[in-house]
Amino acid sequence: MLRLLTALFVILLSTAAHAETAHLVAIDDGFRTTHGLSYTFTSDRLHTKGPRHRTDQFGDNPYEISLGAFFSKNGVVMIHAERVVDQSGASNYEDKPRSDWPDGSFRSDGAICIEVPAGEVEGEHDLEWLRDNGFEPSGTLAYAQYFATTSDFNDEIVVTLLARVAACEPGLDVDKALAPLIEAVVITRAD
Repeated sequence: MLRLLTALFVILLSTAAHAETAHLVAIDDGFRTTHGLSYTFTSDRLHTKGPRHRTDQFGDNPYEISLGAFFSKNGVVMIHAERVVDQSGASNYEDKPRSDWPDGSFRSDGAICIEVPAGEVEGEHDLEWLRDNGFEPSGTLAYAQYFATTSDFNDEIVVTLLARVAACEPGLDVDKALAPLIEAVVITRAD
């Protein structure tokens, strides 16, 4: 009987811990955040995977992380909804310029072209997760990230766009390469 009670207690604890880290939940055609930044992310053109919930440590700061993504044949829109566990305000992106997309609450350094060697995927959680879900994240990619945080810098959303391109060469219009992904996902502030 004691073993049964212990097993039930462990299940209850793991369920409670999972509920605390679920900052992104699945909805019809997308995701909804459940933390201090209330947004929905939907698409009727791309298929979804996730969300996946985990904890991690970045520098001295522990995070609860929920990850979901929208996939196309040649691109992905990753959504992270995260919380700084120790409430230290570690998710401060005020050094980045404001962005018009997804809305004026987000900040971004803009779009660039990157080369991701296959060896860099191994051991990197998000890249391995993309690979496991059908998108090969190595190679030549158009890339952009957009960050929004609560005023105390403890809850955040990170939207990452990745699209295949032939080569990082002068004259490549990276924004144009990412435009189909931006057009395919509707991001709405719910509050």
